[in-house]
Amino acid sequence: MRRTTTIALVMSLAALGTAIEARADCRHVRGGITETIIPAPNDPLGRTLGIVTGVLNGASTAVVTSSSPDGLNATSFDVFVTNAGDILTATGAVTLTPVPGSSSEFRENATLTITGGSGKYKGASGTITLEGRAVFDSSGGGTFDVIYQGSVCGPNLKADGNNDDRGSDRH
Repeated sequence: MRRTTTIALVMSLAALGTAIEARADCRHVRGGITETIIPAPNDPLGRTLGIVTGVLNGASTAVVTSSSPDGLNATSFDVFVTNAGDILTATGAVTLTPVPGSSSEFRENATLTITGGSGKYKGASGTITLEGRAVFDSSGGGTFDVIYQGSVCGPNLKADGNNDDRGSDRH
């Protein structure tokens, strides 16, 4: 009986070790995004193209998937492509607040919910917040200048420092 208990204990510890090894590690992400509204006939609610600095260093695009009648609240589908070729996808909930005294400037606050990606972001989850400024022109164009920060978790992200989180995304 004692030998059976010992074997069961060893098997349990081995299973626990495997479960710990398979868990997703989380990384803090932070940086800036400068986006421009671009003409996109297939995206009637709007699309942006952006330059991303910081941990997700590379490019971004966001498609507006729904918008409130006043245009101050929207949802989006966001894609980040790092300089290393990794892709991170997310859905966004965006709120714009008019800046007093300006008809074209707004404060932007958004929450992005990570939905996955490819490369080191395959199977990723997490949340990123955006805060910054939006400026619209009379022709329907505009720019966004935001700071992002949050946490991205995934099975391909190592907490041991193998993934550079200082902004260069080098491998």
